[in-house]
Amino acid sequence: MDKAYDLKELGNVLKGKGLDVAEESLNILFDSVVEWVEESAKISATPYDDMAMLVMPQLKKLVKEAIDKIDGEEG
Repeated sequence: MDKAYDLKELGNVLKGKGLDVAEESLNILFDSVVEWVEESAKISATPYDDMAMLVMPQLKKLVKEAIDKIDGEEG
């Protein structure tokens, strides 16, 4: 791997392990994980996940942009 957190590389790793993941699948997976994290943060007693929620919108934007580039086509 040459680039940190390269989602295309993650897709290749998953494909190599028998899980063929396309952009659509990664979007569903990412959205589901984010939803689970956000719901968990709301009911968690720790303040750390509340702080993490402050950066969640920026994180979502960055990850969605990266996922969109996996197949080489924008949009």
